[in-house]
Amino acid sequence: MIRSVLKNGLKVIRCLPRRSSTERRRVLAGLACILSLLLSVPALSGGSLPDGVRITHPRNGFLMETAPIEIRDSIPRDEAGIVNFARVPDETGFAVLIRSAHGIDTHAPDAVRFTIDDGLLPPYVRDLRSDTVRTVKLDQDPDEQVTVLWAVYDRFLETYIPMTYPLNAVIYIKVEVRDIQNNILQPPAFEFKIENLARKAASRQNLPETDEFYMIDPDSGDPYDAGIEIIDGELSGAKVVYSSREPLTPAFGPLDGIEEINLDGILAAGQPVNLIPHTVFDVPVKLFIPVADGVDITTAGLAYHDGTQWLAAADADGSVLSDGEGWMVPGSRVNHAETRPALIEVQVYHFSGAQAVVGGMTEEEDKPPDHGSGTVVYASCFMNSVAGGTNFGGFVALIGDGCCRFVGLFRQGAQRVRLSFFY
Repeated sequence: MIRSVLKNGLKVIRCLPRRSSTERRRVLAGLACILSLLLSVPALSGGSLPDGVRITHPRNGFLMETAPIEIRDSIPRDEAGIVNFARVPDETGFAVLIRSAHGIDTHAPDAVRFTIDDGLLPPYVRDLRSDTVRTVKLDQDPDEQVTVLWAVYDRFLETYIPMTYPLNAVIYIKVEVRDIQNNILQPPAFEFKIENLARKAASRQNLPETDEFYMIDPDSGDPYDAGIEIIDGELSGAKVVYSSREPLTPAFGPLDGIEEINLDGILAAGQPVNLIPHTVFDVPVKLFIPVADGVDITTAGLAYHDGTQWLAAADADGSVLSDGEGWMVPGSRVNHAETRPALIEVQVYHFSGAQAVVGGMTEEEDKPPDHGSGTVVYASCFMNSVAGGTNFGGFVALIGDGCCRFVGLFRQGAQRVRLSFFY
């Protein structure tokens, strides 16, 4: 099986043999291939590994710790609208969730750089000096050493070029991240396809009836001074409370804009809430999610839709699950059993869709899920590690029920490795 956890800010990926002896032999053979590939690289065969990478062989397993910078998630998801029917609006922001072991200095202009190619304009660069780029911290780190953050590029804040992307265009965005120790992560370009005119027109239909409200108390210091609530239909009572200073105003999307929940062992405990725009907010938004009548609110967890698929986000106790990292603020859940309908209140960093659910909302270390999450982690694994510019590439398939589908190690140029795994 494959297990992944965070350890001291590093991604730890474990592939452990299990089940039948036949499968164990297959896995061990695959691991032998991985080790052979690594030992074939001169810089690694001498036993000297680059900073942030450790390869060991604990009892009955194999462990690799990846390096100091990771991109954990993106908005939109990579290849959204290209390999699926995800709707990507023309005013979409682009954001990456970055985890850095050593920290990112958000005052350094070149700490995060985006290169955007929309097929219409010549490729252009935006970095932390730009008014269109911002960062949102997920922890209380000092600005000079942020370990977990969203980095956001807002096309709609541009002043000298169109504020929206061309309809039906494929957008390519390259990301470069530099930490305080001058490690650099340059993953392959992200790409996504903007909706066409017909889908844009359809997105303005079947909207819920809502009412906006404002809470004016200039002396309170509370950033949450505005809100919007659904006042009719099955989602009546659902609401969002936010800061009016956000660059984009939160709203509710079409009632039929999200597919039914389809996670194994998980059942809907209310109607899905479609939330727009798909962006990261400067101040986490307070979201109130209805729970269906007859459901004990203390047994309901939360799922969220990332624009391409449903993911288990938080359990009934309010603990954020791995797929909810970067979406929900840990410790923010409040149960409102006194309202009708009952409402689960949470704070979220970004929007897409959300729903109350019951059943199967726990992390499972020993049993991987039957469905692939499609998670792709970009890690700066073997930075500057190959002597004399030697190229390195490898792919190892591990076949067997209950084990990882594959582990891929890709060396691209002299600076980066793309590590992809599905579990």
